[in-house]
Amino acid sequence: MQVETVKSAGSLEILRARVRRLFSSAKLARDPKQQELPLQLEMGRSDVPIPQSTLTGFIDFLAASLPVGEIYLFGGMLRDLALFGRKGFNSDVDIVVEGDWKYFAAYLEHLGARKNKFGGYRLYAGEWPIDIWNAEETWAIRQGLVAYSGVESLTKTTVLNWDAILMDWRTKRFICGPTYLEELRDRSLDIVLEQNPNPLGMAVRVFRHLSSKDAKSVGRTAVAYLERCTTLYSLEELQKAELGSYGNTVIEPVVYRLFALSGMRQEATVDQRFAAATSELAHRGDGASWKQLDLALQRQLRAS
Repeated sequence: MQVETVKSAGSLEILRARVRRLFSSAKLARDPKQQELPLQLEMGRSDVPIPQSTLTGFIDFLAASLPVGEIYLFGGMLRDLALFGRKGFNSDVDIVVEGDWKYFAAYLEHLGARKNKFGGYRLYAGEWPIDIWNAEETWAIRQGLVAYSGVESLTKTTVLNWDAILMDWRTKRFICGPTYLEELRDRSLDIVLEQNPNPLGMAVRVFRHLSSKDAKSVGRTAVAYLERCTTLYSLEELQKAELGSYGNTVIEPVVYRLFALSGMRQEATVDQRFAAATSELAHRGDGASWKQLDLALQRQLRAS
């Protein structure tokens, strides 16, 4: 994905400002049916119309409807804003809720939100798709892959390290690892949790990120994972699934060939086989169109 050059956020304060600008400037399309919907709220309030001005107003409204608990932004939206700024934002809005989920879920259904197969809900604020999840019942938590000890646990449930961030909507406090912004700045991509309810979709997502998000280094865990993927799925299978999910294909064939070649040398260490595969492709002149092959994938293979 080519985006007008914007420096990745150098601090959480910069990222916070980007979030504020996006949400305050995101105007919602007017929907007369939604505008007339009366909502019964606790705490003595009733017949409150859904705000129709900005995305900020809409999320504030959702937060106000949760009498006990907190709402958090999670994952891809924060990642894209941190990497590329407003013009590079290309993601749904993911929200997790820590609080009275039973009440809130019923409330979402009252708003017309639709339940998905993983137990979350989707609704739209104008043209903006918003996915909402119970923090304690995300897939990895329910499967026992990650123990829930607070909303911070969700940073261990993401596919990629770039998605391992939350922002408390009320306080605007970020929850992420101490090297999160550094990893984004260095475009250093790695796997956090390999187990996933949609293995093919996960493989597509990781290959797509590596091809389109300007990754410059890749962790050993990700190298081993992508090597395994090339034994499970052909390039054609990945591209077909990618087209079905995203409507386009950006997975670079040379990326697939790189990890397929690297995976053939299992007797060597990850560092050795990855470096050898990179060197061999470069020697062949393979991948001249994928400039990252020339960058830090080899020189900055990061520790996992």
